[in-house]
Amino acid sequence: MKCDNNENIKIINKKNSSSENKNKKYIKKINELQKYIKELELKIKENDKIINEEKKKNENLNKKIKEFENISNNILEINNIIELENEIKLFREYNNFSEGEKLISIKFASEKQDIDYSIIIKNTEIFSQIETMLYNKYPKYTETENYFLVGGNKINRHKTLEKNNIKNNDIITLYINNFD
Repeated sequence: MKCDNNENIKIINKKNSSSENKNKKYIKKINELQKYIKELELKIKENDKIINEEKKKNENLNKKIKEFENISNNILEINNIIELENEIKLFREYNNFSEGEKLISIKFASEKQDIDYSIIIKNTEIFSQIETMLYNKYPKYTETENYFLVGGNKINRHKTLEKNNIKNNDIITLYINNFD
């Protein structure tokens, strides 16, 4: 029996030795894997850093693109303004505008409310010339003695619209003198 015990002890020792060897291999493998995990974590951190740097670069590039778009839009607006200024200059030259002359819109009405006449005219026109245009449109008023008011002030026929203080979009009212 003693022999059997020794045999059993040898078998158990052999098994223990084998288990220890396996454990050492597993521990070694675990250590290798842990080292590999740490290397991967470092690579992930490096990649995250690179990604963040690229995101910042991308944001900066997007800001620059927006700045260039704004500059481009401003240039288009400036070009449109220059084009319009050139058109205005040509218009003024073609229509013999002097310095200080501008177009204004005025509207004629009457106390009887039977006149509704709008006209666009230079601010330097003599009022009597405009009055003639009104009478061409409403000839019945050539037979009456008339006077005109703008903003409660009587208009002098021999002065310009500007000197009569007539401004853009003013309404001029025709009144008939009733001295009869």
